[in-house]
Parts: sequence; C-alpha cells; structure tokens
Amino acid sequence: MANPKTPKPVNNRLRRVKRWALGLYRLGMIFAAMLCLRALPRDEGRFDPERVLPLAKEFITEAATLGEPKDGLYPLLDSEGNSVGWASSTAPQARKIQGYSGASELLVIFDTERRVKGVHFLASEDTEGHVKKVRDAEEFWQQWTGKSEAELGSFGKPVVVSGATLTSEAMARGVAARFGAQGMDEWFPSELQIKDVVKQFPLADRLSSGKVQGIYDVWAKEEKIGVVLRSSRMGVSARGYNGTSDVIVCLSVDGEKILGVGFLGSRDNEPYITDVGNEVKYADGFAGKTPEQVLGEDENDSPSLFTSGASYTNHAVVGSVKEMLRRYRAVESSGGFPWKSACACCWILLGVFVGMHPLGNRAWARKGFAILSVGAGIFLGWMVSQDQLVGWGMNGFQVSGILPLLMLTAVALVVPAFTGKNVYCNRICPHGAAQVLAKSLVKKRFSLPPRIHALFSRLPWLTLLVIWGLAFFASGIPFAYFEPFETWSSGFVAFIPATILTVGLVAAFFLPQAYCHYGCPTGALLKFLTASPTAWTHRDTVAGGLVVVAILRVWL
Repeated sequence: MANPKTPKPVNNRLRRVKRWALGLYRLGMIFAAMLCLRALPRDEGRFDPERVLPLAKEFITEAATLGEPKDGLYPLLDSEGNSVGWASSTAPQARKIQGYSGASELLVIFDTERRVKGVHFLASEDTEGHVKKVRDAEEFWQQWTGKSEAELGSFGKPVVVSGATLTSEAMARGVAARFGAQGMDEWFPSELQIKDVVKQFPLADRLSSGKVQGIYDVWAKEEKIGVVLRSSRMGVSARGYNGTSDVIVCLSVDGEKILGVGFLGSRDNEPYITDVGNEVKYADGFAGKTPEQVLGEDENDSPSLFTSGASYTNHAVVGSVKEMLRRYRAVESSGGFPWKSACACCWILLGVFVGMHPLGNRAWARKGFAILSVGAGIFLGWMVSQDQLVGWGMNGFQVSGILPLLMLTAVALVVPAFTGKNVYCNRICPHGAAQVLAKSLVKKRFSLPPRIHALFSRLPWLTLLVIWGLAFFASGIPFAYFEPFETWSSGFVAFIPATILTVGLVAAFFLPQAYCHYGCPTGALLKFLTASPTAWTHRDTVAGGLVVVAILRVWL
C-alpha cells in the first residue's frame, strides 16, 4: 500500500507544456501591446512651407516662396517668380526606414541644375541623444553636397556617425529611398522583356537577373551575350520637367561598350517624353561609346543626347545613364564582410551559452564575460530598452540594418519566456555587466532594510507602467530618458540618461546590481517573463487587463 504522505511524481511533460503556454501568453501580451501602439492614429507629417522656406534660405538666399510641387519636388522661387532651386522632404519613403527606435525626415535642397545644395534635419522619432549626435556631425550632412539627383538613390555605403550608427544610417537610407532606391518598381511595374532589348540583341532568347538588382544578363542559346542596366530597378531616380523616367542601358558582354539606350516609360510631361524617346530610339547617340566616354560628358551639354525644347527631360535621361554606368563599374568593389554585425552576433550567442551552461556560473567565466559585455556595450552601444520597444511598436522595423539588435531583442524576450532563464539581464546586458564588475571591486557590501527594499523594488514596475501609459496617451516625452542605455552609444549627450547611468554605477559599488533591482523597467519586463514559469500570477492578470485597455484605446 502506497504511503499517503509520499509526494506525487512530477510530470515533466505537463510542466513543460504549462511553461511554454505561459511563455506564449506573456510574449503575446508584449507583442499585443506593440501592435496596439502600431494601430494608433499618428501624425504622418507634412511639408510645411512656413518651416521649410527659412531652412531653404540657408542654402539658397534668393528663395522667397515655394511653388506648386512637381512629383514631390517644390520649386524655390525668387521675388520675381523665377526658379532658383528645388526642395523636397524624404517623406513618405523614409518613414518605412527605422533607426534605433524610429524614423527620421530630412529636407533636401537642390540648385536649378538639380544638384544638392544642402541637406537639413526636419524631424525624427528616434532616440534624442542619437539624433543630437547626428545633427552635430558636419561630415554626415556634407556627404550629399554637390551630388546630382540621380546619385542620391545610390546603394553605396553612406557616411555614418559613430555612436549613432543605426540612426545616421537610417537617415542616409531615407535619402536614398526618397530618390529612387525604393518605390520605383511601383511607378514602372512591368518586368523587362526580350522585346525591350531586341534592337540591341537580335539573337536574345532569355533574360536573367544578375547579383545586383537592376542588372540583367542577356542570353542566346545558353551563351551570355550582353548586360542590361535598368534605372527603375537600380534605384536611379532623376526627374525631368515633372517626373522620372525608366531608362535601360545595353552593354556588350564584357561591359566595355554601350550598344544602345532604351526608354521604357516616363512620368514626365508630353511632348518632352515623346521627343526624347524618339531621339533615343532612332538616333541613340550613346551607341558605340565606352562607359568612360559617356561618364566624361557634361550632363548639361551631352553630345550623346540632345532634344531641343526638352532640356529637363534630356538632362534626366543623361543623368540616369551616367549614374547607372557608375554603379555598374562600382559593383565589383562594393560590399565587404560585415565585421561589426558578425562580432555582435558572436557576443550574443556566447552570452546565451554562458547563461545556459553550468560553466557560466563559475566566477572566472562570469567576470570574464562581464568584461566582454562591457566592451561590446562601448563598441556597439546596442541594448534592449523600452524606448526601442515602444519605438518599434509605434513605427515598425525592418530586419535590414538592425539584424544584430533584432537578434539581441529576440534573445532577451524569447529565451526567458520558454526556459525561465533571464540570460540577457544576468549575462549579456552591458549595463548589468558593468555593475557586476563594480561589485567585484569592493569587498564590503550593503543591503537595504526589508521595507525599503520592498518599496524600491516596485519602482521598476511603476516606471514600466508609466512608459507604456505615456506611449498610449500621446505623450511627447522622450522614452530614452527613463533609462541610462542611450548614454552607452551616444555618450553624455542627454542629461537625464547620463545622470541615471552615473548614479546607478556608483550605487553598484555599495548595493549589488542597484539599478537592476531598483530602477530598470526593461529588467522588470523580463522578470515578468521568468516569474513563476509554470503558474499563473497576478501579473499575468494585470498584463491581460492592460492589453484590453490598450485595445479599447485603439478602438475608441
């Protein structure tokens, strides 16, 4: 007869199912809150002439008014109504490109020849410290000066700002997106066909996409016979009088001779597009020249293409041809191994190993990886924060450009939800690692009285609720001010995050993990994922209730 006091055997499978179910629920609550943020109505911004004109005057002093826009470009007019330049915002295309936690909008000013006179900051939803660091970096803003409109959509590597890499790169990519790198396929959706290149390649029977978008290989009976460049797929967007055109360049198989240029379509005005199209079709002054010869021509006075009365469209086509040839020549030298991203991924994976394996509990391993994490924090500046999560919720994100940060966030959220182990806070977080090292330098440690400890332990939860409450009720407060993490990448730019960082690290010499225990809202969020991994808690009930409130906020 079994002893009634003998405990029942543990059903490991049932415990695992409960843990995974609760993990899915808790992750679901976080993602549901982010989706609700995304569903909130938002101000998409607008081109405000009263604000833009004074900024344009910094580059073109003669500008007195803004004219009616033409394909997204506003003509700058002097006091007599003559055109003295052009102005354009990077929105709406740039709104799809997120930096660390949000998108940015820039103002681009052109002269009458559609060359960049200057680029100016307009607005950003990204972290304030990162944005300030970019705004103060003169070299960043000078990278576009003097470039033609066709060159702005280049997929080349932009100048970025150390300490604000994701923010500055997103701004640069926003400029490229606005001027051709994105959206051109929507204007010219038809695929390139044999009939479009049959004049230059009479024997062609097949086209295939090359390694780079917009560059096609031409085949005849399984033999490569040439190369075709297409502006709308290469992101080359040079506008004529009132819009951009879709141009192709046909090259010999070795790329050393231009066989001809094609005109597939245009958003420009008649009769300019017909006149230029006929000139390209019947005369084709580009045929027989080398790319170097065309690249050496003056865009404003090109002997390869001249159509009387269609100077703007003529200029745009020549600019597109030259820019495509530049990029084609640069393809072989472009790229390079992404060392920074590779190092970040290795650090994250090693952190998961150290956090999950018994080896990580040894003093030497814990201290050694803490030193590595602090170094990664200084070098990379990437940490999981509420500002980042709220920003992703409001604005969405793209995997391209932020893959290591996305991987870091996934590890921080998914691993504790399904294993009960908070490897991010315990091993990976550079700020937590800095506190571990601070604690190791002082032998004597203190602890707060139980009542004060219990009171202060509630502060991270309160901060977490305040951040998300403000996010849903349209507060303009920078959420990065609630945590110190921005200071790791941007430096002591913003006073409040810098103060939190300094006070937290000093306190860590006396109170072990002081900021982690008594200040970190991100740590509180991750504790929500790990607490009682197989049992429903009051926090699960509260989380569900708060998501219901968020849904009502969206609907109402």
